[in-house]
Amino acid sequence: MSVVAMLEGSEAADRASTLTALGIARRLQVPVSGVCALPDPTSTLIVMSTPEATGLAANATRDITAMQEEVIARAKKTFETATGGESLPCDFSHIVDVAERAGANAATLADAVVFPHSVQKAADPLSLSFEYVLMEARLPVVMAGSEPLTDGPVVVAWDGSNGAARAVRFHLPLVKAFGEVIIAQNESDLGKDQPRDASSPAALETWLDSHNVKHKRMPIEGQVASGLLSLAKGSNASIIVAGAYGHSRIGERLFGGTTQRLLDADEAPALALAR
Repeated sequence: MSVVAMLEGSEAADRASTLTALGIARRLQVPVSGVCALPDPTSTLIVMSTPEATGLAANATRDITAMQEEVIARAKKTFETATGGESLPCDFSHIVDVAERAGANAATLADAVVFPHSVQKAADPLSLSFEYVLMEARLPVVMAGSEPLTDGPVVVAWDGSNGAARAVRFHLPLVKAFGEVIIAQNESDLGKDQPRDASSPAALETWLDSHNVKHKRMPIEGQVASGLLSLAKGSNASIIVAGAYGHSRIGERLFGGTTQRLLDADEAPALALAR
């Protein structure tokens, strides 16, 4: 197993992803992999039959290949600089594939797959990959925070929903690695759905006890996202674990309100999400 940092060729974004992945990997004592996924240049071109068009296509392929080589070189340099001198095994790889599929393949078996904080913006090169892995492949992801990873506790956003439960189960290795959980719940949320025993914080506490994870409850009030971010800042939390709500379709991101506010926050710890 390993922690994977998804890289895009932007120094700031790739450094943040790599350092977050490295911080998680140190806790888990597993290798770190930097992955830069770019499609085959020839697959992005339309096949043309005339001799003139064939020549243009060949030139375009060379241009795309040159641009990709620059992206790969920047991603590799940033990854190797950030991991230089690290005792854990660290390796960089360029995968010839679309980032959506590469991200989903990585998330299938990795301990964690880390995307940069900038994927909150639709124009980011890895934005579609992040959305696809989380919303379509329904695999867990980590979004790097706006600041370096801390050694603080993990805040679990708990409303007893299936999404919240999936997030905690999927990210159990991270939860155990950081050692302490703050269970955050807005009690007014409990009345929105039909009551069930599993929705109470006591149910999560029992489950965490079975995995030898320390925990405590801390209530939040008002808007859930604002309450979670305030609690995370006040407790110097390393990660917020939360269920991701909503759905996606081509060209439009339709995350639920709380998820979107967490993603859009300019100042936030790392987010460990699952749908």
